[in-house]
Amino acid sequence: MRLHIKRQLQQLQPTQWNEKTEHVHAQLFLSSIWQHATTIGITMSMPNEINTRPIIEKGWEQGKHIAVPKVNPSSHTLHFYSLTDFAQTKVEYAGISEPDSSLTTIIPKEKFDLIIVPGIAFDKDKYRIGYGGGYYDRFLQNIGASTCALLFDFQLYERLPREKHDIPLQRLITESFIL
Repeated sequence: MRLHIKRQLQQLQPTQWNEKTEHVHAQLFLSSIWQHATTIGITMSMPNEINTRPIIEKGWEQGKHIAVPKVNPSSHTLHFYSLTDFAQTKVEYAGISEPDSSLTTIIPKEKFDLIIVPGIAFDKDKYRIGYGGGYYDRFLQNIGASTCALLFDFQLYERLPREKHDIPLQRLITESFIL
């Protein structure tokens, strides 16, 4: 399933990719969870993921407090750090841009209003298949923040395989609708 979705993402033409991404961004910005959130956790996107840079910039423009995760591979945990400038990041674990912890401060998980969770495939019950590390499922345990994911319509399935530790999200935002 991961390979199938990755191939579909790679086959999108740049104009299709940009158009779909703009629609996803627009859906997010119009949503009540975005409009009411003041502290937002969001990843720095990788190639073949919906670009999060414009979302981070929009959050800054609107006076929102943005935090991005840093992975600790030895403990399989995520910690989110405040981000006020992209110069506070560096390429770290698995080639992902992460906050430079010497330039930023950690944000406790109870401070978040919204966590935007990455993934590859999603289902109509709002479960997801991520990248296989289980970092977000551990982080999302007992969280009070709203949760959502950004995806293209073709990344949505009727039902995905699940494991006991999987945590469903509250919303899925595509270029066509919010579930």
